[in-house]
Amino acid sequence: MQVRILVVEDDPQIASLLMLELARRGYALRMAGTAVEASALARTWAPNLMLLDLGLPDRDGAHVLREMRERGDGLPVICLTARDQQIDRIGGLRAGADDYMVKPFDLGELDARIRAVLRRSERAGPQEVVLGALRLSSDGVRVLANDQPLGLTPREIHVLRRLLKNAGRVVTKAQLTETLAALNEDIGDKTIEVYIHRIRHKIQGYDVEIVTVRGFGYLLRQIPSAG
Repeated sequence: MQVRILVVEDDPQIASLLMLELARRGYALRMAGTAVEASALARTWAPNLMLLDLGLPDRDGAHVLREMRERGDGLPVICLTARDQQIDRIGGLRAGADDYMVKPFDLGELDARIRAVLRRSERAGPQEVVLGALRLSSDGVRVLANDQPLGLTPREIHVLRRLLKNAGRVVTKAQLTETLAALNEDIGDKTIEVYIHRIRHKIQGYDVEIVTVRGFGYLLRQIPSAG
């Protein structure tokens, strides 16, 4: 499967160079020039990795990254920035970056860093996923709410697991259909809607919600605090 990389860069020349050179290396690419575009594409396109410029015109990239991590989005991120002071590097890493490169950088080294970050992500293996009061066990077969088993059917667990592992990002209806098809589930036009409706009811009161993103799919997120 082709690795999908979201390039977030507001400098047209740098963005074009990155898109050209990374495409030559076989990556599937999308580009965003602002924090707003980056946040939207991170949710709807489901990339495998993000290259994030910290100096965006509408909002600091570190804020974008911090918000991703706070809503449970574990997307691997490499920060790219012209800033070369240690405090900026520390700030990016504290915000949740997996790696950090200062411009100008060698494209061969960037490619190596991308592959290293993706390998680390894969080697991390099964891990618990926590969102609000929900917790997906490391074996991926149990969903707990306040440390008590949530009353889900096996198929509901498969759907919710897909949503939890992509918390903060849109999971398309086609992806959820594939999840159930792998179980030899008979998929009708309304099958996904039925499971989403059931799961929504069962996760009420656990500080999370499933948002319908019309034309794309569904997004599981932590409910923002009233304050």
